[in-house]
Amino acid sequence: MIRPHCSLSWRGALKVYLVIAACCLGIGLAFAMHGFWPVLPFAGLEVVVLGVACYLCVSRSQIREVVTVNADIVTVEKGRRQPREHWECPRAWARVILEHSSITWYPSRLAVAFQGRQVEIGRFLNEQERCELAEDLEGVICRSDWFREDR
Repeated sequence: MIRPHCSLSWRGALKVYLVIAACCLGIGLAFAMHGFWPVLPFAGLEVVVLGVACYLCVSRSQIREVVTVNADIVTVEKGRRQPREHWECPRAWARVILEHSSITWYPSRLAVAFQGRQVEIGRFLNEQERCELAEDLEGVICRSDWFREDR
């Protein structure tokens, strides 16, 4: 299972959001009470935009990618609570591709490929984790004695 580092839970994000929203709306109300009423709609808009941004960030941190390698098939499933994407290919023909970008500060791309089709995995990993995952997958997929009966 591959997943991003979750530094903030849903509950933690909600608490942070509520504190910031209360401060923004409180300041907006204080200005509105002193006659600067045009501040209040902008404070409300700020709170709405912050809420959408928090939701998108926390929901993206819940992404899961499950790579399953058995004797015959390599399977990649992506989703949050349940698999939304499903991709599989024969293990004997699967290739692990780690493409480094020509621009030095762009991240590399890790994919599992078969017959011209490929699925990218680990987009949310840092460069070192992506390289380690590529080595691990290459070792598991290409090793022929991995699924012997006598192990």
